[in-house]
Amino acid sequence: MPEIAALASGATALNLALTGIRVEEIREPKDVEKRLEELLPGGLDVIILDERFRDGFSDRMKDRLHRHKGAPLIVYCPPFEDEDSDVDAYLNSIIKPAVGFEIRLS
Repeated sequence: MPEIAALASGATALNLALTGIRVEEIREPKDVEKRLEELLPGGLDVIILDERFRDGFSDRMKDRLHRHKGAPLIVYCPPFEDEDSDVDAYLNSIIKPAVGFEIRLS
């Protein structure tokens, strides 16, 4: 079974945790960067990041994530609070081809 972890906050963290994914609730982008430095070489298959963190990353981290290839797959998850986004479909369109199974959020 693929190893998946998520770094998220608020309702996004709660909804991802309900799927059984290991979720670390983090509120500040600088804390997410620190945790990413630890997780990237750690043998995970997928890391799901709360989309709201992206703009708060340092230029160094943005560049590192932009250049990142291979495992772990980095997936940005839009906030669940946004009524217009279909988070389920978005995550499955990225994760299912990479790991071979579908994650259903209810």
